[in-house]
Amino acid sequence: MAEEVRVGPSAGPRELREVEIAEAYVEALLAHGVSYLFLNPGTDTFPIQEAVAKRRALGQPTVETVLCPFELPALAAAHGYYAVSGRPQAVLVHVDVGTQNLGAMVHNAQRGRAAVLLSAGRAPYTTDPAVRGTRDTYIHWLQEQLDQHGIVRNYVKWDYELRRPDQIGEVIARAFQIAESDPPGPVYLTLPREVLMERVDRVLIPDPSRFPPARLGAGDPDLLRRAAEMLVRAERPLVLAAASGRTRAGWDGLIALAELLALPVVEWRTRANFPADHPLHLGYNYGLEHGLSEADVVLVLDHDVPYIPTRTPLSEQATIIQIDLDPVKERIPLWSFPVDLPIRADTGAALPLLAAAARDLLTESDRRRIAERRDRLAALSNAQRLAWRQQAATYASTRPIALQWLGYCLEEFRRENPDILFIDEAITSQVPLFCQVRTTSFGSWFQSGGSGLGWGIGAAIGAKLATPERLVVGLIGDGSFLFGVPEASLWIAQRAQAPVLLVVLNNACYNATKLPLTAAYPEGYSVRTGQFVGIDLTPTPRFDLLAQAVDAYGERVEEPDQILPALRRAAARVREGQSAVLDVILARP
Repeated sequence: MAEEVRVGPSAGPRELREVEIAEAYVEALLAHGVSYLFLNPGTDTFPIQEAVAKRRALGQPTVETVLCPFELPALAAAHGYYAVSGRPQAVLVHVDVGTQNLGAMVHNAQRGRAAVLLSAGRAPYTTDPAVRGTRDTYIHWLQEQLDQHGIVRNYVKWDYELRRPDQIGEVIARAFQIAESDPPGPVYLTLPREVLMERVDRVLIPDPSRFPPARLGAGDPDLLRRAAEMLVRAERPLVLAAASGRTRAGWDGLIALAELLALPVVEWRTRANFPADHPLHLGYNYGLEHGLSEADVVLVLDHDVPYIPTRTPLSEQATIIQIDLDPVKERIPLWSFPVDLPIRADTGAALPLLAAAARDLLTESDRRRIAERRDRLAALSNAQRLAWRQQAATYASTRPIALQWLGYCLEEFRRENPDILFIDEAITSQVPLFCQVRTTSFGSWFQSGGSGLGWGIGAAIGAKLATPERLVVGLIGDGSFLFGVPEASLWIAQRAQAPVLLVVLNNACYNATKLPLTAAYPEGYSVRTGQFVGIDLTPTPRFDLLAQAVDAYGERVEEPDQILPALRRAAARVREGQSAVLDVILARP
């Protein structure tokens, strides 16, 4: 049993005596507030598994391990947990092969700015039988790579190998400090087996409060004042938001600023950024934005791709203000969007100061002009929402089910369940769903922030673990559902007691590939013959039957009048503790 001795003036650091380093690793995770270790084990992770078992047996605090039969949903779940809670969790996988199986989820964690500690074993160094943890099976030679870290180095903020046992406390402190510092992101740590199994007389776990993450704060006040002047003078302003709703302060701050200056808001719903039923909500990026080509001042908030220049050109006279944790996108090699006033800041901190500066500048003439704009935009916004709703209602009896009608029913379902939280991996179905399903509260909608498919199921599980009191609903494309290894992921949900409701948008094709093909070759052979190579997902798998194989509730929905009843039946199962999969058969694009 490890003896814990409090040291230091603040009693914050922890000194462990006579302890194995694997147990100190667990202790360090606990010190940094980690609740869950998402684990896919191997021949190199067992010292940590033994440390958890020991602490359980002795009645000591330990992390909750979530056994993941595949690595991809492990990282997706940690990402989903962080997105919902803001608290980083840990993932532990097996050497190089486990790291590779994290796959596109590492891309999502990078682009989605998810602070996660990725830990992986490392092939043992030694062949000395006197050394604990030495090589003792043939794979230990096969799994050693020239640069295991190179698998993920493009995507993580920091990578390191634990080289000495007495480093463990400071290494974990450094990992979390970098992961959580603005802009947050994943970090990667490898753990040689010999080091994990080494027993030492003394290990110090530093006080995490002495290694806090660096925060950007509100940004340069002079630049914020300049931005306020531009927005107050603007005749046709526009706000483009994608992830400013990652914090409550960002959500509230955008509402206050928009209402003060009557700023129309167009969002890409990486997060719920602005109430979708607000009279200043003016649509969605990439096809349904209003006013971009006419805008004279555009305020861009936490947006990696604020518009598609080849689809919706920006006015050459427009002034662009960008407030972002990374306004110039240093990790995107070619990012050529013009920005006249880049402000590196946390939008949650910057927006209240921007509003205060603008308020001080307003004249009576400004207030009258803003009031007129507010009335004009409210009429436009209300008419737009009504038109979307009326259009969807025309599909109430259409079979196969229209995507718009599914969205209509999901909105009715949302109104019945105020505790609902959506995880969105609907891909090409996203914008039609945005138009129907209104996000009216903070923290009600989450995307990955990247483009790696297979995120949604695991992320829903992580979101449920972070907020067990909420009804978590995943909106998952059929292709994304297959990418997400559903049999492994639903098993994780069952074992972790994290039931989720998954709505599979089954249009029987990879529409994300079909759309650019038909756009580039509108009269090509694919269109003329109707034979789309590598796109059709027919015959479609029976996703409802797959769910039943892992003790989840499964139902196939083919009739439009059965969508809402099926959602209610599935929600009842989830609230009773059983995951549910609704396989909704949609009209093919």
